[in-house]
Amino acid sequence: MLDQLELILRQSCGLKPDLPVLAGVSGGPDSLCLLDVLHQTGYRVIVAHFNHQLRPEADLEAAAVARLARSLNLPFETESANVRTFAGREMLSIEEAARILRYRFLFAQARKHGAQAVAAGHTADDQVETVLMHFLRGAGLAGLKGMTYRSLLSSFDPEIPIVRPLLSARRTEIEAYCIEHGLKPQFDPSNADQTYFRNRLRHALIPELENYNPRFKEVLLRTAQALQGDYAALEEVLDGAWQNCLAERGDGFFAFDREKLANVSVGLQRKLIRRAAESLQPDSRDISFDALDRAVAFVEAPAGKQVDFVNGLYLFTENGKIYIAAYEADLPFAQWPQVSDQLSVISNQCELGNGWILMIDECPLDTGHCSLTTDNWSAWLDADLAGSRLQVRPRRAGDRFQPLGMGGQSVKLSDFFVNVKLPKRARSQWPLVCVGDEIAWVPGFRLAHPFRITGKTKRAVHLSLGR
Repeated sequence: MLDQLELILRQSCGLKPDLPVLAGVSGGPDSLCLLDVLHQTGYRVIVAHFNHQLRPEADLEAAAVARLARSLNLPFETESANVRTFAGREMLSIEEAARILRYRFLFAQARKHGAQAVAAGHTADDQVETVLMHFLRGAGLAGLKGMTYRSLLSSFDPEIPIVRPLLSARRTEIEAYCIEHGLKPQFDPSNADQTYFRNRLRHALIPELENYNPRFKEVLLRTAQALQGDYAALEEVLDGAWQNCLAERGDGFFAFDREKLANVSVGLQRKLIRRAAESLQPDSRDISFDALDRAVAFVEAPAGKQVDFVNGLYLFTENGKIYIAAYEADLPFAQWPQVSDQLSVISNQCELGNGWILMIDECPLDTGHCSLTTDNWSAWLDADLAGSRLQVRPRRAGDRFQPLGMGGQSVKLSDFFVNVKLPKRARSQWPLVCVGDEIAWVPGFRLAHPFRITGKTKRAVHLSLGR
């Protein structure tokens, strides 16, 4: 068994013999076997023990692990925390609270000691329980593939992996190894407490399923192994779709090209949205199928819409993109002209900030050299009507506007912004070119009717906004 595990350590777990490894040691059979295998095969081991303060025996178990580390002349780190208090405060199950606190400690110590990996004593039996638990709670391929020999838990550390060298070993083999090598494990009585979900699977559901198929564990392990291969193949496809569909990323948000996202399969849409969500909120372990289905449906939502997603994230559409963002994210405004204060136009250019500049040129109409071609970011105004009172300002409460093409009819500026689908977050500081208090041009959209060029116009002023 030792030779086989040494091969797994190097090949499947990818451990290098000259770099330290931090081993999580509870004192039970699995972790003692793990520690012994690492020590026997010559790895530089740091022993780490987390005391969950859940049982009266917890302090004695911590002391026993400390004595073992001293006897092997290995570095030892320990920490304790009241898991029950933490679970109540964070509204978590005891199991999940214990996992979070334990992994926080282990990865912090791994970082402190420069360890190449955190080693955990998960076994084949743990794998069966994990896959079955994910199935009962509802999971996709990522959950049903179970644990792997080497993986990253990015919510705890984005670089240091967790390795599970004992993942193919049965619990009975582990216990036999401990006897053979004179190891004296502590047995946790809470492992028999069926208050915990995993224990109910172990002691009640799995034995019942074995009545239907005595080789149930073996079948589930093979299934998980097959799904790991399928998952790896899908990840390659997902990587390509990610590169193709991702349009922008920043601190607290991702943006997908809406058309490209809509053109991939629904399954890939779910996977892309899940990857973005998990990158933004690494602590999110379970994003439900229903939440992903709502997100996929939102891909077809009208521009400007916004909807809650999960775990403090929301989705919105804007400028041909689907954004997934944290509510507290400082989303970029660089793609838009923005102005925070009123600016007087006193020369042939006016800097708005954000890299945007308003250019102003006057041209007599009777010279034959004045072209009135225009686009969304340029406009021609009657210079005599505009006069020298041009200003640029953000919107004000109650602003109204007479868009060109509506025969001088006035509309609320807020309604106009909605109609032209200007993103909501860009509206409050969108630059308005005004003559006195009257809006003459909304850059990017429309000139005001009263300031248009007519047959009576003698002089024109050309406005253009650009970076």
